[in-house]
Parts: sequence; C-alpha cells; structure tokens
Amino acid sequence: MEDVIVTNRDPATDGDGEGVARRHWKQNPEAVRANILDVARKAFVAHGLTGAKIDDIAAGTETSKRMIYYYFGDKEGLYRAVLEDTYARVRAAEDRLDLASLHPVEALRRLAEFTFDHHAENTDFIRLVMVENLHNAAHMEKVEDIAGKNVSAVGLLDEIYQRGCAEGLFRRGLTALELRWHISALAFFNVANRPTFSHLYGDSLFDPKGQQQLRRHIGDMLLRFVMKPGLSVEEAAVRPVTETRAIHPDIYRFRETWDATWATLPTEGDATTRRLHFESVSRSLRLPSPEGVETDEEHWIDTESGPVRVRLFRPPDPEPLPAVVYLHGGAWRQGSPETHWNITSRMAAWSGHLVISVDYALAPEAAYPAALHQIPAVLTWARDHASMLGIDPERLSIAGDGAGGNLAAAVALMCRDAGLPLAAQLLIYPICDFDTSRPSCSEYAEGPLWTLAQLLSAHAGYCPDVTLRLSDPLVAPLLASSHEGLPPCYLALAEHDPMRDSGAAYGEALRAAGVPVQVDPGVGLVRDYLQAIGFGTAAEDRLREMSAWLKEEVAAR
Repeated sequence: MEDVIVTNRDPATDGDGEGVARRHWKQNPEAVRANILDVARKAFVAHGLTGAKIDDIAAGTETSKRMIYYYFGDKEGLYRAVLEDTYARVRAAEDRLDLASLHPVEALRRLAEFTFDHHAENTDFIRLVMVENLHNAAHMEKVEDIAGKNVSAVGLLDEIYQRGCAEGLFRRGLTALELRWHISALAFFNVANRPTFSHLYGDSLFDPKGQQQLRRHIGDMLLRFVMKPGLSVEEAAVRPVTETRAIHPDIYRFRETWDATWATLPTEGDATTRRLHFESVSRSLRLPSPEGVETDEEHWIDTESGPVRVRLFRPPDPEPLPAVVYLHGGAWRQGSPETHWNITSRMAAWSGHLVISVDYALAPEAAYPAALHQIPAVLTWARDHASMLGIDPERLSIAGDGAGGNLAAAVALMCRDAGLPLAAQLLIYPICDFDTSRPSCSEYAEGPLWTLAQLLSAHAGYCPDVTLRLSDPLVAPLLASSHEGLPPCYLALAEHDPMRDSGAAYGEALRAAGVPVQVDPGVGLVRDYLQAIGFGTAAEDRLREMSAWLKEEVAAR
C-alpha cells in the first residue's frame, strides 16, 4: 500500500499544485472530486486495487497527488469512494425509471431490461465489481452504510412484486431479494463472461441482434418465473384489476398451492378420479391434530339410502359433551371426513364438541335426496346412542361448509318440521338457492377457486330435476315458506364467492323470521377458505370464531 500523507495545509496552495489545480479546487471542489473519481475508476478497472498507482491517477486529473490524499485519505479510501459512487449512479438511474406508474408486468420487464442495458453499456462497473469480489468485498464492508444506500434496489422490486401479487398476476412465496439475484445474475454474466463464452461458442450473441434477443429473453424468463400458473405474459399485460386486489395474502398462498395441485388433474377425469385426487391433495395438506383430540373412532349407520360411515373427533373435555354433526363441502360430488380433517379436528378442540363427521353419499351416483335421507338418520343415531358416545342429546347441532352448508340448512328445516330441535346451526359459505341475478354471481362468475359455471354444474349433478332446483326448499333452503323456529345460526360468508349473496339472503330471511343470526361477511376470503388452515392465520382465526360461537351458544341452553 502507498504511504498515507496527512496534512493540514491547503492543497490548493502547496508546492505540488499547479495554478489550474488551485483555481479548480477553489471554484468547484465537487467537480474536482468527480474528476478524480472518474480517472481512478478507470485505473482500478484496468489494474485492480493493488496495481493502480496514485501517481498515475494524479497525472490523469487536473489536480495533484496531495489533492487526492486530501479528499480520500489514502488509496483504499479512494477505491472505496469509487465503489460507493459507482453503485450510487446505478441506483440513481433506476430511480429515474418511474416504474411506479407502470403496470406491474411492464415495470418488472422494464427493470430487468434496464439492468441488462446498464451492465452492457457500463463494462467498467462490471469489472470493478469483479475486482471487489476478488477481495471478498473487504473494502465494500468499510464503506459507510453502503448496504443501506442500496436498499432501494430491493425496495423498488418489492413494490413492483407486491403490486403484481395484489392484482393476482404474480405468484406469492417469492422475495424481492430473490428476484434481484436472478436479474443481476443474467445481466452480469452477459458482460463478465463474454470473453470466454465467445472464445468457446462464437460471438453471435454479442452482436447487436444477439444482444437485443438476450435483452428480451431476460424479461421473458423473469416474468415466466414470477407469473401465476396458466397466466401468460400477454394476457397479464392487459388484465384488468378485479377482485384479486382485496384477497387476504394468506389466501393467495393457499390458492397458489391449491391451483397448482388441481392443475395436474386431467380435464377429462371422471368422478372417481376427482375424488381420489381430492383425497390425495387433502392428505398432503393435513396438519397434526390438536393435542388431546381423538380421531380414530368410526361407526357405520344404517339409513334409508344405505349405510353411511361417520368419523368422530373427540376433544379431551369432560363428558357429557355437546355434539355437532358436520357435513363436508365438495360440491356434493367429492370430499369425505378425511378431506376436512384439519377443520373438524380443530373444531372439536376449540368448541369442546364431539364432532361427528359424515361420509354421506355423493352425486351423481347418489343424487338428491340420498344424502338428505342419511343425515337425519345420523342425528337420530347420535341421540339414541348418547350414553355410549358420551354426549348430551339436548345439545346436538348441525354444521357444514359449501355443499355441506346447503345440506345442513336443509336438515335444520327437516328437523324443525319433524319436531326434533337442534341447538344451533353453523353454515359456512352455504349455497341456499340458485338465483344467478344477484351481484356476486356476475362479480365473481370466474372465481376465484370456484366459477359460477362449476357450481351450477355441480348442483345440476346433485339435483338433475330443474323444477325441484327452483322450487324444493330442501334443495334450495331459501325457498322455504317459513324460516321461523329454526335454531340460532352462525353464517360465515366469503367475500370473493359467486354464491356469497345467496348465503347473505338466507341470513336476512332467518333474521326476518326472528331467528338469532351472527354473520361474518368474510372480507378478503374466498370460497373453501377453511381449507387454507396452515397457510397463515386468516382461516384459523375464522374457525376459532365459529367454534367459540358454537361453544357459547350451546352452553347458554
């Protein structure tokens, strides 16, 4: 290392300085400093830190060696200043791009292509970074807050990425830092490895046409990496901002996993294939059951529509327990107690109820009213075997999600009419009729998760008779002539659900009939959101609220 010269003398008046240097220092010190940095940058790029000479740098500037020491202290100080200045120029250029005003797809492409262009046009920057890497970033560590001053590079990407996620374009689970790495790696290689790459494979990628192709490729590759499955770059660039902006981040993470697993199912798959796939997906997402909850007890119950299996989820609470018969979702055509294990095991733990999960008959093989013949039989069996089950027959409730919510509402009507009172009903995003003129049907016709067409098709499979679908209250509970005398209801809706308004209308009908109703509008949630337990707190918090309501409502009886 060259000697450090410490001086208190005015560098503009010492014996080394020439008149021009003195005038420049006095008149524009920032210009002098910038001139030194420019010359030093070239020297460090050409010769590295060790090989660059202060004498040569001074000779290339309109100043003196002593002036360099005055500004930078020593050669390492000058080198660190060059590093800091070089990175600051890159960040300033990025800030001028005004990416916040662009569509997130275009903004991400613009940033990737800008980085490619900047590196290709500023080879000194690349070589300087290579020099510092040879020194294991030892000098960069001594630059005050250089990481903090470059945080905008990641912050800029994060702003773009979060906008893309919020608009339903980018898949979640990535970080801006990861995206920065990919962009830098591709753009850096183009310059740093050109000599050896060209020697081995020829120079065609480095002529103007080749560089233009690579420039486009870097944007294409990055976007295809970050885009959600099934959404093309071209579609995304013109896709309007719709419902996706307000969906809870936890639910996005769930949707990405859910959509990816279902995308592997052949579109021509029959009902059996779909059911087996649903079972497989659910097993892969199953979490450990809450401590103390017993899950291995099963029973078979004879019914008018054939034997039906139930699985019990028993909490560690003292007997006799309140009990709730749970009807799983799955569009009447798929699902089982096992696909909803995460839900029922937690409901048992958090509500203190014995949860009786019913493996009811599925459509289209067992169309309406097969399942509705089985479920009342399960309720009767539970009452008749209360002592064996360790439950209080006077505290028996019904619950269900999706298609199971439809069945639960219908069974509540049947029990009322038969004089078999229930303690409570818990309806989770239920389908209560099929009036498609309501706003949610058009607003969320394309989903997310379930489209309106899929739900209508599933309902037609469950009840092929169009007349019954439009008139029978056991198919569409909202059509009942009276909703008086029904048990208290907790109604959990999902904001982003084609059938949201059907459930909301049922809540209004219950309230008008004098039935106590508590409604959760499900802001930020989608149909089947309870399957997202394990992807954050959004679904878990809702299930805890439902369970707490059930516990308190039944305890008050």
